[in-house]
Amino acid sequence: MDAWDASLGNSDRTWDCLEAIARRGGFKGSRASLMEISAGKDARDVTNRPWRWWAEACRTATQLGQDVLAGRIFLFTHLFATQIINGMRAVDQMETGLGAPPPDSYLAIAKNAQLSLSRLEPGMLIHNTATGKVDVAAAAGMAASVSAAS
Repeated sequence: MDAWDASLGNSDRTWDCLEAIARRGGFKGSRASLMEISAGKDARDVTNRPWRWWAEACRTATQLGQDVLAGRIFLFTHLFATQIINGMRAVDQMETGLGAPPPDSYLAIAKNAQLSLSRLEPGMLIHNTATGKVDVAAAAGMAASVSAAS
């Protein structure tokens, strides 16, 4: 998440970071994904794998009391779902390994983040970069909004 925060505002670094985030979730490249799909694996399974992994990482962070990490995973997911995906072409999604987060993964991340964020001081900054600042109260409000919408 630190690498993601540092990449914001720099398009080349942002794209590299998106691919690295997808690779953490099991993305092995667009060619490998196409091979899995042509071998009979469900395309949604292949393309949603990184988001399932991030949902599990958020759940684990919440369980282990790594509340800031859970909040930051949510912030990344929320930014991606509300802003970044809208500017991505299908080829961009295939090359980075990230499409729109599926509703179940997005909801799981938001709910775990809500629990984690409720244990932190509302004024604490969990995102503080040149591109903006987000405190716990704002992040909790975003997570609650995602949870309520589902």
